[in-house]
Amino acid sequence: MNPKTKSICNLQAPYPELRVERRNPGYAKMLSAAYAGQDGELSAILSYLYGHIVSQGKNDILSDTLECVAMIEMHHLSILGELIFLLGGDPRYINYVKRTGFNTAMLPYHMEPARIIANAVAGEDKAIKFYESLSRSIDDKYVREVLKRIIMDEEHHLKLFSEMQSVPVPYRR
Repeated sequence: MNPKTKSICNLQAPYPELRVERRNPGYAKMLSAAYAGQDGELSAILSYLYGHIVSQGKNDILSDTLECVAMIEMHHLSILGELIFLLGGDPRYINYVKRTGFNTAMLPYHMEPARIIANAVAGEDKAIKFYESLSRSIDDKYVREVLKRIIMDEEHHLKLFSEMQSVPVPYRR
């Protein structure tokens, strides 16, 4: 990965300590949708890694950005898994709200840079709205602090992908 891309896609703000006010399996269940739901972190990671692979050699700026953002989303996945566990839940790759296991068939498999970027913009926007909703619904100050920090990353990702959308990026077949 290009070191310049890595410095651009990472925010230099620290994450809060992972802790909870008290165990709350209901909150753990709510976080499971962000963890392993159709539009959750696991989906984002796999979509971005797929896009990274199919963009290599065709659009290296996009490929590097997708790889870097996927690593940040992996950190989010780890954080959410730990919070789910601290809240008394089981961090399996299951959306407990919808009672569905994770399924890779639900991922978007686009090979064209413009569609990959459009999907990333839509996904980041949806993630921000979902994390904001979770933050309003979860009455645990420590969990809310973490969600707000994750939102900062997602807003930064949205900005990166939106800028890519507005500037033609070289594409080689």
